[in-house]
Amino acid sequence: MSRPRDPASIQLSKNVSPYIPCDCTNVMMKLQLRAEFFAAVLCVMAGCAAQPARREPSFHQRAIEEARRPIHPQSDWNRQAKQFIAPPVLRLEGIAKDGESVFVYGSDGSRHELIARGNTVSLAPTWETLPVGTTKIRNRTFHRGAVFDGPYGSAVVPYDESARLALETLVHEPFVRSWLSRGEPDAVTYPLYRYSAKIIGSLVSGCALAAKELPHADDRAAAIEIGRAAADYLLSISQPAGSPLQFMPPTYHGATPTERENDRWTMMMTAAEAAQGYLDFYDATGEQKYRDAALRIAQTYAKTQSPDGTWWLKVDNVTGGKVADVKLIPSEVIRLLDRLNDPRFRSTLDRAVEWMMDNPVRTFDWKAQFDDAKVRGPYENLSKHEACEFASYLLGRGSASLREGEAPAEPRVSKQMPARQEPRPPDITTALEILRWAEDQFVVWEKPPDFPARQGIEALAAKHWITPCSCEQYAMFEPVSGSSAFMIVAYLRAYEVRRDPLLLAKARSLANALTKAQQMHDGRYPTRMIEHDLAYWLNSTVNTSKAMLLLAGQR
Repeated sequence: MSRPRDPASIQLSKNVSPYIPCDCTNVMMKLQLRAEFFAAVLCVMAGCAAQPARREPSFHQRAIEEARRPIHPQSDWNRQAKQFIAPPVLRLEGIAKDGESVFVYGSDGSRHELIARGNTVSLAPTWETLPVGTTKIRNRTFHRGAVFDGPYGSAVVPYDESARLALETLVHEPFVRSWLSRGEPDAVTYPLYRYSAKIIGSLVSGCALAAKELPHADDRAAAIEIGRAAADYLLSISQPAGSPLQFMPPTYHGATPTERENDRWTMMMTAAEAAQGYLDFYDATGEQKYRDAALRIAQTYAKTQSPDGTWWLKVDNVTGGKVADVKLIPSEVIRLLDRLNDPRFRSTLDRAVEWMMDNPVRTFDWKAQFDDAKVRGPYENLSKHEACEFASYLLGRGSASLREGEAPAEPRVSKQMPARQEPRPPDITTALEILRWAEDQFVVWEKPPDFPARQGIEALAAKHWITPCSCEQYAMFEPVSGSSAFMIVAYLRAYEVRRDPLLLAKARSLANALTKAQQMHDGRYPTRMIEHDLAYWLNSTVNTSKAMLLLAGQR
């Protein structure tokens, strides 16, 4: 499949279909992709596809108006920020006196004078005159991000068709197919299986979804068989009864010990991720043992919850003690307990939510929590994953707070639990501000930041990014498909409450770019939204498939 070399071809146009030339015959032979997908692609190339939705002139102006308001200026959350779409309030070093002049330099070489107040300076007075690009002020350098000016592009194929293609491709990956013969992970072919709770749990979830969505009976049957093998393997390596983290699947299994990874440690969000896979598989098969496994994990969370309402982020499996002095941002646990809708966990859920409101919602210290990354201190490495999940929870408190299209494990109303009400106005306000922050810090609508590529990897250079996209975390400010999925789901949850077409346009713009990236990567959603992907994380594909299916259901 030919791939573009001109950076301009990777940016989705605002009113032009985002198609690229491809050798469809070779791709079809290689992957045996479904005829319907290629018919749609060929039709588009021939100019017979539906025209992209006409751009709403009001969207850009509304986005400009929204971007004029600083985000959470009372907190020092942005000390390591990589980009801003809204004008930041920065705390700077070396301010000698109140009222001192400070100069900001735009990417076009322009210089603008600002006045410091104490050790802070607001960029609001000059923000709209600064062009998109690298911006400098004293000891700070950051990317002045582009305001939304979409909708961007159009889908290569319908969103649900795109998700099915990604799931079909996943089920046919050799390192996934091997579960049918081995009954265990092929860690040699796919080393990322060492992140067992996340990766194997995601595979279980993806297989459950594939069993529902794929058109061919053989693929659906294989998905169930693979999912069952993966789920049973994960159960077999989980912590034994009577241990401090009993019944929790391990974060690491077969990992070479480093400062980041060790089979003796558990990152406390990963068991909740795996439990979602069990629940998805229970929904697909009706096999009670998988729901029971999720319930046992929830019971361990209830048993190990700290008095303050959360958990330590990284814990020793043997002693149950903390490995690092950092608290878990429990968005994943909240999502699990909310989905279970079990009165036994009501107080655990309520305390976790209260901790969230008293801590990251107040401080905006949305620490990155990744099992392949080192733990960092306050404000050093922020991510929008936990923020988006909690915003989605707040927006869904009045109904089912479900992530990326999943079904509830039990009816949402029972004799033990009261019927839920509509989201409260304060929750909506809080959630929308969190969503603004996530977009401001991590979404790149166009003109990506010209930062030095990590480790000098040319493939990660900005000219190779496929935009619109979303980055994952400060420490790895790169475009990731799963990060776009988190944003899509959060935009959709907000849209369900507000019915604001701008929110839907943003979700669709990110999704359109995902379909283009998929076309460039032979049916996969590439983990990184670049021309030539690096490592393929299957959890990113599963999350993205869920988001695309959820988006397909919106009207």
